Amino acid sequence: MSADEIITPVSKPEAISMAEIHALRGLTDAVSGLGRQVEAMGLKVDDVRERVIKIEAREYERQIEGQNEKLNAAFKRIDLLESARDRQDGALGVGAWVTKYAPWLMAIVVSGLAAVGIRGQG
Repeated sequence: MSADEIITPVSKPEAISMAEIHALRGLTDAVSGLGRQVEAMGLKVDDVRERVIKIEAREYERQIEGQNEKLNAAFKRIDLLESARDRQDGALGVGAWVTKYAPWLMAIVVSGLAAVGIRGQG
């Protein structure tokens, strides 16, 4: 018993009612405390959820950056292969042109040499 309390005689039904009221107040305070604790836990859960989302987002960003690097490397390789193919196509085109027109070129060159030879003898 504390120093502020006064003991007064009460009847049994009044004592029971007062005990019930006191118990209800205690339960109300306990439920309010639990409500505050649940609210605080909810805030912590929200904070943890946001942190997990940020961690996952960073991981996805790293994965995307890795895929972008692979994609850029593939594009560079494709460019190199296309330029090599273009050089090969150019060389084959020159070769095809030479084989197509070489007999005519040889005939012109030989005719020119023969003409120079004939003039030189005459």
